[in-house]
Amino acid sequence: MNKNLKVKIAKWSELENKKPAYALYANVDLVIIKNGEEVSVFYGRCLHRGALLADGYVDGDNLICGLHFGDYRIDSGVSEYNNAEKLQKFTSWVDKEADAVYVDGNEIIEWQEKHPQPYKRDEYLGLYADIHGTEEEPFNGYIRHLAKNGLSKWGHHGKTSSMGVPLTKLPKWEDIQIVTAQLARKPLQDDAPVETGLVIGPKARKPLKLKIPIFVSDMSFGALSEEAKTALSKGAELAGTGICSGEGGMLPEEKENNSRYFYELASGKFGWDIEKVKDVQAFHFKAGQGAKTGTGGHLP
Repeated sequence: MNKNLKVKIAKWSELENKKPAYALYANVDLVIIKNGEEVSVFYGRCLHRGALLADGYVDGDNLICGLHFGDYRIDSGVSEYNNAEKLQKFTSWVDKEADAVYVDGNEIIEWQEKHPQPYKRDEYLGLYADIHGTEEEPFNGYIRHLAKNGLSKWGHHGKTSSMGVPLTKLPKWEDIQIVTAQLARKPLQDDAPVETGLVIGPKARKPLKLKIPIFVSDMSFGALSEEAKTALSKGAELAGTGICSGEGGMLPEEKENNSRYFYELASGKFGWDIEKVKDVQAFHFKAGQGAKTGTGGHLP
């Protein structure tokens, strides 16, 4: 390949001193730095996360990435923070009479053949794709997915999870230890009938009657989707027990599917309306210390 393929990438008169400028040649992003009467042309992406260095700025003698503040000398491309990192510098020259900044196109083409660029420029956000990713920012892919597709591939409530807690950290049924109180009273035989019903407020005008001493606890609409809340409500009704609204307000679809609906009053009073109490079987209140309350109670 012939050397010194003269390719114009910028007008000299339009470059501002020590202000990064963008150029593209042979599918390689470039950053141009004018420093007085000199010019430097480097590979235009940060070696950390691939951000465009033309979107950064110059501080003293360093080109700074605008995303995570990676630094590169404007004369050599070497990082002062980590000398092992160095931007590829391409041969360039200035012709003031032609008002042009040139690069050696063949040099860039040869470099691109050894370092093919993955950016799909015709796609939405393709120029800004993060092809590296780090453990510190695990949700970038999800954010880019939403920016590109909206909620079209997740459903109208978007992706839902249990308040962001990984499944591996959630309690499992085998983690629950049931204390049988064998020292307090004699255990029953295996075939003995067992009554699991529970009445809360037996002397109240409307006692709360549950077929089992367990209810579906307070995860609000928002923490769980409409579909999840409605499904849990139906399941609780089939099991003969109640479900709690959680502190995010009342979801009508959830309430309609359970005859033992608990309406929650928490310290934050999110979604709380005293007028709604008359339309529920019971209300559930929480009181305690700290950011998340530690005690609870129920009133039929």
